[in-house]
Amino acid sequence: MNGSGEDGGPRLAVVCGSGLAVMPEGFRVVRRRTYQALGWPCTNVGGHANELLHGEVADGLAVLLAFGRPHLYEGWTLAEMERPLVQMASWGVRKVLFTYAVGGLQPDLGLGALVLLETVVDLQARAEGEPSRLRAASSPEVLAEAAVALRGVGSVRCGKYVAVVGPQYESPTEARWLRGFGDVVGMSGAFEARTADRLGMEYVALAAVVNRAAAADSHDAVLLAAGELRESLGRGVSRLVRMLAWRADHDGPDGSTVDGHR
Repeated sequence: MNGSGEDGGPRLAVVCGSGLAVMPEGFRVVRRRTYQALGWPCTNVGGHANELLHGEVADGLAVLLAFGRPHLYEGWTLAEMERPLVQMASWGVRKVLFTYAVGGLQPDLGLGALVLLETVVDLQARAEGEPSRLRAASSPEVLAEAAVALRGVGSVRCGKYVAVVGPQYESPTEARWLRGFGDVVGMSGAFEARTADRLGMEYVALAAVVNRAAAADSHDAVLLAAGELRESLGRGVSRLVRMLAWRADHDGPDGSTVDGHR
């Protein structure tokens, strides 16, 4: 199947965080489209190109790369923020890798560390009755396979992502408080986990520590740090794309995998 739907379109996408626009190994761009042309929300935050790349890796695996994501603090509605995932799902995309640029909350998470996310702790505004703790991977099986795929790729550990509204960085007092909720902190994550889950997608998330929480002095410094870890992140993205593609190759006719998970 090579990760493509019945019409030959991609079934796998990567949504990239601030300054983390890396391509899987061997990726060849076939087509570029702007978010504006697609009717998707365009963020003004640095490090987000607002561009969707259609392409394939060396063995013909079709992949979409979404360079940029909207943020709650920019004033988008939930429907607008969900639009990219909803549209990709309508094209046949069933597997998604999310990457996030984050601040490290725990003392052992220094710059350049990669965190395979287990949970998203939602401290953003949410509808009444919605849970505050979300799965950051679509199933325990997907999370376990991702952990195996990432062995030997830099400094990788599993952890929890705390989603805050932003756009300001955390004060030392806030960072100490947030440490009780999770390992890394960012300004995205929650809406994507909810949307991917609702759409029945198979998904996994990888965070890159680009600053120590309460120590970031500017977004430019964060982007500089993100650029310095693109090599290790690129290896991680390449391996996770392959892992998800293998699962895509074992899909049943209804989009469920052979072991019954979506």
